[in-house]
Amino acid sequence: MVTRYYKTNLDTFHRVEEMYNTTKPIVSKKHPLHHDIRPLGPRVRKWERIKKFSYNCYGLMDGGSYDGLGKATRHWYDSRTPQPKDIKEEKKFAPILWTYDGTRERIRIRNEISDYTHTIRNTMLENALPSNMQFYCHNGRQYIGIEHGDGKNHDDYYLPKGDYPLEFEREVNTSLWRVRGNTYQYVHPKKRVDKKRKAKIKPHSDKLLEYVVSMYNILPSTNNEYFSNIRMEYWKRDFNFTEKLCDPDNYRQLTSLFQEDMWNNLRDKQDWNERDAVENKLGGDVDLPTLRSRYNSFINKYCDLIHTDKGSAKIITKEKTK
Repeated sequence: MVTRYYKTNLDTFHRVEEMYNTTKPIVSKKHPLHHDIRPLGPRVRKWERIKKFSYNCYGLMDGGSYDGLGKATRHWYDSRTPQPKDIKEEKKFAPILWTYDGTRERIRIRNEISDYTHTIRNTMLENALPSNMQFYCHNGRQYIGIEHGDGKNHDDYYLPKGDYPLEFEREVNTSLWRVRGNTYQYVHPKKRVDKKRKAKIKPHSDKLLEYVVSMYNILPSTNNEYFSNIRMEYWKRDFNFTEKLCDPDNYRQLTSLFQEDMWNNLRDKQDWNERDAVENKLGGDVDLPTLRSRYNSFINKYCDLIHTDKGSAKIITKEKTK
């Protein structure tokens, strides 16, 4: 994030309203009066501005996704950035939205939409949130910390990218916020096997497994020249393991590749000073359960049966929120 020499100190709805009313709009050839660009801080950072949606609703904008003035205010603008269809959509995706109903005020905070790093959004949230809220990043993810009031403890709320806003509210003349609506939990990426494709090749992979069980300890597994010839013959071609798997004439070569893969797997798990002593064998008497398990991993790898789901956000409903 960008180091800043100021902080907006917009701690209340009325402070936001006051700043809007006392900030002179930017007017130029590029920015007509109806754009109503009222910066949050230095006027050169015109993409960070206050937008009035109604008398009791203000948005703090940063020229990002669904900001109708993003192209006009940002110096570097990506033409792929989504534009709002109407004022309702612009309001929905405002980075920070302040509302007031006469008895309580609410603040809704939203991350950017796409996966890559959004320095402008992060910088704005770091500097435009109330003083008893903290925006921070940890392990590539963004969080909002809410103070308890004792100056020591705070609750942390994950702020996912996409359509996952966090909303907080408090009564008039109070300082402590409470969460309103959904909170979220990060779900780590998971590796999954393509079971449909695996079922199609299973008859062929089962046949190869029978061959592997019979031939594993017979082939010249410790002969480096033998392995080198196998690699030269197959890997430098347009090699498709799934196609080779369907032809029994290739079983000897594929079994050799399996042996080499297992040798490297065993070798990588040894201490550095013991690696040269690792043999490409599972032992004189083949341990069939271990062999089958490693063979299964080998097939998943070389037939490209494994894909990784992206990390995602798991919604925790309001009823489950403390």
